[in-house]
Amino acid sequence: MGTCIMNSEVAEANTEVRPRVSIGVPVFNGERYLAQALDSIFAQTYQNFELIISDNGSSDGTEAICRRYAAADSRVRYYRHDKTRGVTWNFRQVVLRSTGEYFMWVAADDRLAPDYVERCVEVLDRESQVVLCYCRSVDMDEDGTVLRREEPELNTAAAQPHERFRELIRMDHNCAALFGLIRASILKLTPIHGDFADSDRSVLAELALYGKYYQIPEDLFFHHDHAQRVTRQFPSRQQRMFKLHAERPPRFVLPHFRQFWEYLTSIQRAPLPWRERFRCYLHMLGWIRDNSPRLWSDLRFVAWQLLQPFRQGSSSD
Repeated sequence: MGTCIMNSEVAEANTEVRPRVSIGVPVFNGERYLAQALDSIFAQTYQNFELIISDNGSSDGTEAICRRYAAADSRVRYYRHDKTRGVTWNFRQVVLRSTGEYFMWVAADDRLAPDYVERCVEVLDRESQVVLCYCRSVDMDEDGTVLRREEPELNTAAAQPHERFRELIRMDHNCAALFGLIRASILKLTPIHGDFADSDRSVLAELALYGKYYQIPEDLFFHHDHAQRVTRQFPSRQQRMFKLHAERPPRFVLPHFRQFWEYLTSIQRAPLPWRERFRCYLHMLGWIRDNSPRLWSDLRFVAWQLLQPFRQGSSSD
């Protein structure tokens, strides 16, 4: 009986110290803005969090910055990887190593308003049907000057899963909701982050099948738009596929076909009534119609890859 009481006391103590919020920072060569991002995390009015930093083989001053913050605060867990494993792997690592009830990604070049986490926690604690809480985002240039951008209105708080799914498979939003606060138990039911371009859109669509989103109507998330961003360095999704597979580049890439397949499998995975599942599949027919030019671009890119050896051979002749 004494052992049981002691174990109960230990379990209770562990429950008390366990952070409610996990914040994950996947980083690769992020020395320019990393300290600003970390400072904005530690400046949060909500302090019951753990910070997981996954360093994807950085070769700049990232390691020194991370070790300085880890030495200063016991809530920081810093993982250093000797070689680059790709963006997907790194984004998944911070989630898989997290222990909190709620999870939030913070990119190494982004900043949070001081009350962002607290406001999101209040919503998730109050609204049991909400799986993700986010705010309006603001883009900044390399020097921190605000760049205003109009974002489409998304009905992510719709009552029916198929309505939320239809909104989030649209290609005209910037996926900023991915950096909101998410119920970790739901996020871990998904692939977390796919190994294909625009996989953040697929994760957001799948999360919407489990519950509503809540948008705080204020600018609390600040995103740097700079020349080193992957989307700036590799404008096409086909090019970004090679970046995502840093260890073993694929022979052929079909990012939009892959995205279509992931939408279908997310519908199948989610615990939906058959009517809702059927309506989601119907929305995918509309997605094919709206994105047929993108699907054709995949096929043209593969055709171009197939013809490259012949072109190189004829040029050498």
